[in-house]
Amino acid sequence: MATKKPASPANLQSAIEEKGYSWTAGATALSELSASEQKSFLGLDVEKAELQAMSAAISAAERVELSSFAAFAAPPSVDWRNNGGNWVTPIKNQANCGSCVSFATCATLESRVRIACKNAGFSIDLSEAHLFYCGCGNCCGTGWNFPPALNFCKATGVGKETDFPYTPANQPCKAGVAPYIKIDNWTAILSVADRKNILATKGPVVAGMAVFQDFFSYRTGVYRHVTGALAGYHAISVIGYDDSLQCWIAKNSWGPGWGDAGFFKIGYGQCQIDTSFAFYDVDLKCPAAPIDDCARYVPGLKRVLEIARTNQALRLCLRYYVCGRLPRPANCPLAYIVLARSIIAILQRCPQYRAPFCRALG
Repeated sequence: MATKKPASPANLQSAIEEKGYSWTAGATALSELSASEQKSFLGLDVEKAELQAMSAAISAAERVELSSFAAFAAPPSVDWRNNGGNWVTPIKNQANCGSCVSFATCATLESRVRIACKNAGFSIDLSEAHLFYCGCGNCCGTGWNFPPALNFCKATGVGKETDFPYTPANQPCKAGVAPYIKIDNWTAILSVADRKNILATKGPVVAGMAVFQDFFSYRTGVYRHVTGALAGYHAISVIGYDDSLQCWIAKNSWGPGWGDAGFFKIGYGQCQIDTSFAFYDVDLKCPAAPIDDCARYVPGLKRVLEIARTNQALRLCLRYYVCGRLPRPANCPLAYIVLARSIIAILQRCPQYRAPFCRALG
C-alpha cells in the first residue's frame, strides 16, 4: 500500500496564515515525495529515553542560568554567513540515506576550520562518506547519533571528499583514507545562553531536531510547526541566531532546492531543537600547517641557513626569490633557483616559518 502524501503546500500556507506565523510554504525538492520517501532524508537515531534524559539535563541547566548573567553576554544576533566574511561552506545533499549526522558534523567542522585558520575563503570539503560509512557502517536505513560520530572525529579524523566521494547508498569503508582534520574535544552545550555564547565566540555547532511533515515544504521565514505528523529526527548545523526574530539559523543537507537555498530559520523552542537536543561544540586546530607535518622541514631549513651564512651568493639569491628583497642578484645559478623554489613550496605549506627564515637571511 502506498504511503499517503502530506498536505499540499497551498493548503499548508493557509494553515500557516491562520496561525499568524511568519514563514512561507511552497513546492520544494522534498514536498512532493511520499511520507516514507521524505523520512529517508532524515537519519538521527535517538531513543525516547535519551530525549527524556537530555530534556531533564537541559531544564536543570536553564535553572542554573536563570541565577546568572550569562544570558546577557551574547550579542543579539550572529550569522556566520555574514560575520566579517562567509565562513559557511556550500549546501550539500545527503539524498535518500540517513546520513544527516555525518553531513551536519562535516558542515560544522568545515566552518570551524575556516574560523580556526582565520580565512573565510579557506578551501575545505570534508568526506561525509568517510565519517558515515567508516564510522557507522551500513547505516543508510538506520541513521546514527552524535556521540559516536564526534568520537570518530576525535579518534580517527575525517578525510577529504576527493579521497572518498559520497554516494547515498550503503557502501564499504574505503581503506587508506588519510584524515584531514581531527577534533581535540567535543562538548554538549545545554542552556540557551551557553548555546548563543558558543555560536557568537566560536562558530557553528551540530544540533538535532524533530521533523514534522510541514517542514518538508518550508521555503523561507521563521519556521514554526503547524500541521502534519512527526516524520522522525534530523541532524543539522546551526550557524547563528537572531533574537529580534526569536530564531536559530541553520544549514540543512537537502540541497539548495529545499528551503531558503538550503538554509532555514527555526523559532526558539520549536521541534525540540533546544529543549530535548543539545548543541555540540567542537575544539580543533587549523589543519593548513599541522605542527607534526611541518616539523619535518625544520632540519632542512636550518641547514640551508647555515650554508647561506658563509655563501653570500646563495644568501642574496634566497633573499630575492624567497623573501622578495631587493636588489635582484646579477646572476643566480640554476641550482640556487631550484633550491629557492623548494623552499617557497615549504613556506607556502608552513607559513609560520617564513618570517623567521627571512629574518635569519638578514
